[in-house]
Amino acid sequence: MRFRLARPEERDVVENLWAYCFEPKEHPFFRWYFANMYKPENVLLGLDGDNVVCVTHLNQYKLSLRSKILPVSYIVGLATHPAARRGGIGGMLLAAALEEMRRRGQAVHILMPSRAGFYQQYGYELYCHQWRDTVNLDDLRPLTDKTVRFGFVDSSDRWRYLAEVYEKYTADLSGYAVRDEESWRRHIDAQLAEGNIVVVFNGDEPIAYSFYQLGAPTIRCSEFVYATYQGKRGLLEYFYNHRSQGEALQWNEAMRDDGYRFYPDGKKGHETMPFMTGRIVDVKAALETVTYGKNVNEKITFTVTDPIASWNNGTFTLNVQAGKGKVTLADGTDVAPTAAVPAGTLALLVFGTMNAKELRYYEKLTATDEEVQKLTHLFPKTECYINEWY
Repeated sequence: MRFRLARPEERDVVENLWAYCFEPKEHPFFRWYFANMYKPENVLLGLDGDNVVCVTHLNQYKLSLRSKILPVSYIVGLATHPAARRGGIGGMLLAAALEEMRRRGQAVHILMPSRAGFYQQYGYELYCHQWRDTVNLDDLRPLTDKTVRFGFVDSSDRWRYLAEVYEKYTADLSGYAVRDEESWRRHIDAQLAEGNIVVVFNGDEPIAYSFYQLGAPTIRCSEFVYATYQGKRGLLEYFYNHRSQGEALQWNEAMRDDGYRFYPDGKKGHETMPFMTGRIVDVKAALETVTYGKNVNEKITFTVTDPIASWNNGTFTLNVQAGKGKVTLADGTDVAPTAAVPAGTLALLVFGTMNAKELRYYEKLTATDEEVQKLTHLFPKTECYINEWY
C-alpha cells in the first residue's frame, strides 16, 4: 500500500467510492459537497498497485481549543472498497493521514465516527457528546415563548444573523469550530439545498436559530443554537406551530444545557449522542500549542503510547512556566516517568473532556496522586461543543 494526495484528474474515482459507500450522486448533499467542499489537495488516497482502494477527506477547519484557535483537519468520508476490507487498511489510512497532518504543522484533529469502537483502537476518543431531545409537538406548549418574532434565512448573504447567535452560544465553550464568512456561507448553502433556516428575534436582536427539515413525522433540526433561554423557548414556540406538519421535534444541543429538567415528560426522548472524536497528531506540538493558566507552573514526566503514530511514542517532560509549555523528549536515562498516558487519554485531557482523576478512575491513565493533581492543574475540565457534520 502507498498513500498520496489526490490529483485533479482523479475526481471521478473519489466520487465513485463516496457514492458507493455514502450518498448516491443524485443526492442533493452529494452534489453540494463535491461542488463546494471537494479539494483534491485535501483528499488522501490509498493505492494497491495502480488501484485506489481507500480514500479519506481532510477538510480544513479552525478549532477553538481552550481559547486558542488552532488549524485542524476534520476527517470525513473515510471509505474502503469492499474488496479490500478486513485487511487493516483503515488503520493504515489513518496513520498516513496523521503523517500528512503533521507535515502541515497541525497538532490535533477531529473525526466524527460512525462507530467509536473502530477508531478507539487507533487512539481516538469521543471528546464531545450532545443531548438529543425528541419531544411530541403537543408537549412543547409549556416550554414556549410567544413574545418573540421570527425571520428566515433564504440566502447566505444573511449569515451575520446566525454568526451573532453562534458566537454568543460558544463564548465560554471549547472544542468548537470557528466560523468565518466563507464557512458560514457554505453552511447556509448546504442547509438550503435540503431544508430551511429560521431565526428568532427579540425586537431587532437575533437570539436563536435552527436548521431543520420538514416532510417526515419527526421534524429534525441539524443545528439548534440560542444565545438566551428566551431564544430556546422561541424556537420551541416556532416548532409548536407546526403541529399540522409533524408529530414530534428532534434537536441536539450542548451537554451543558439543563433545560430537560423542565420538560413535561422527562422519562423519554432525552438521550446522549456520541458526536465527535479528537486526537493528538503530535504530542510535542499539542502540548506546546495549547494555553495553560497564566499562574500555572508545573513539571511532569509521562510516557505516551500511540498505536499508529510512532513519533508520539516515548517519555516526555512537560514544563509549564507562567502558563507557557515546553516539551522535551527524554532518552530514558535522565528522568523516570511518573505517569503513563495513552494517546487517546491525552486527547481527552488536552480537549478538556475529562480531568485526570476521572480518567484514572476509568483506568485510562496510570499516575500517582501527586501526578493526578499536577495533570488536573494543567488540564482543568472544560465544557466541549461542536456541531460540524462534514
